[in-house]
Amino acid sequence: MSKTPLTPRRDDTYNTVMELRAALAEHGITLPSLGRDFGTPPLVILGNCNADTARALTAALERHPEPHPAHQSSTA
Repeated sequence: MSKTPLTPRRDDTYNTVMELRAALAEHGITLPSLGRDFGTPPLVILGNCNADTARALTAALERHPEPHPAHQSSTA
């Protein structure tokens, strides 16, 4: 009896993982454990990485320091 592999669920979290993987690749960064958790709600698994990858990720974020709207102070 052969086992058929499960087809990945193509939902918003899956799409987010694929977009993040592509964005990181543009900076030469690979997170080997990057994936999708199948809990409720589904989570993005960032996993572990070595120090070189963490430094590359930090450098990429520092080159584009656009704060997330939730972290901006409202001084209207």
